Amino acid sequence: MSPKKFFFIGILILLSTFAFSQNDSIYQEVKQKYDTTYRVDYSNKMICRLNIDSDISNIYIRKVKEKSENKFIPNEIFKLRFSFDYKFLGVTVSFSPSFFPGNNDNSIKGNTLILDLGFKFFYSDRLRQEIIYKNVQGYYLVSPDNDELIEAYPRMKVNTYGGKTFFIVNRNFSYRAYESQTERQMKSVGTFIPSLYYAYNTLETNAENTTKLFIDKIYSYDLIIQAGYMYNVVLDKKWFATAGFHPGLGYNYSNNFYLNNQNNQELEQKSRGLNFNIDANLALGFNNSNFFSGIKANYRNFNYINDLNTEFINTRIGFDFFIGYRFKESKPIKKVFEKIEEQLNKLPI
Repeated sequence: MSPKKFFFIGILILLSTFAFSQNDSIYQEVKQKYDTTYRVDYSNKMICRLNIDSDISNIYIRKVKEKSENKFIPNEIFKLRFSFDYKFLGVTVSFSPSFFPGNNDNSIKGNTLILDLGFKFFYSDRLRQEIIYKNVQGYYLVSPDNDELIEAYPRMKVNTYGGKTFFIVNRNFSYRAYESQTERQMKSVGTFIPSLYYAYNTLETNAENTTKLFIDKIYSYDLIIQAGYMYNVVLDKKWFATAGFHPGLGYNYSNNFYLNNQNNQELEQKSRGLNFNIDANLALGFNNSNFFSGIKANYRNFNYINDLNTEFINTRIGFDFFIGYRFKESKPIKKVFEKIEEQLNKLPI
């Protein structure tokens, strides 16, 4: 593991450790610092959720000087995601099973393997932390005009190590009601949400038998400040809708490596530039005291401005159907979590 990657992962682990050590203050703020007619808290419930989503990232490698673009698509259409939330901990695991329609034409487009991991927690009632890891292996190159298959890249791999820290300005707005259903929003309300997004992306084409100079690896760092706004609409006691818009401006540093397999020649190019980013989300759902369900739409776009010949752009738009249930907390599990909380509170942080 490179020193830069080790340092980046270390920072994420440090953030998560600090967050866990603050769990007592979380519940004090939940109970004392917002109008309880706006929010209903379910932190004492064990919440399980199943999602089916099309949040699959396409990769665009733009050749700036040639004014052309290569589009790579993973051979998967849907992902299955399992989520668990209880007290201070929220965990998600996603993968793409072959039995879903559109996920099984491997003989033509090659096999794609997807694994996503996510951790989420609150430093305080309004200061939230997210940590993500994404791994996708297996893409195919398509025509930019009609998305027809040109060539399969079964060994092409993209990894993302990232995180997001944001602050919810309006204490009566429930982000939990939108994101994880660990709360219910009882009155319509909106809020500004300033945030800081950071990510380290790696792309390796692992292409073989090429005689021309081609992109072999890209290592990319992003740091983005966003100024977002979200609004929860309570349609009636059990139905809700959410809309959000998050424009951002940031900094990107990229290291690109080109390789010619014929003479084993490698060329390295570095670039620094601005990054314009837009995130948008919509949701419609049903939220009862225990059962909940709904659908979400999410969009993310990056637009880079730099002096490099090649740009690595990760753009996605996806739809997400979710269904879940809030279970009564188990006494044995509750005791385990209480012991963990007791030890975390002893940390000198």
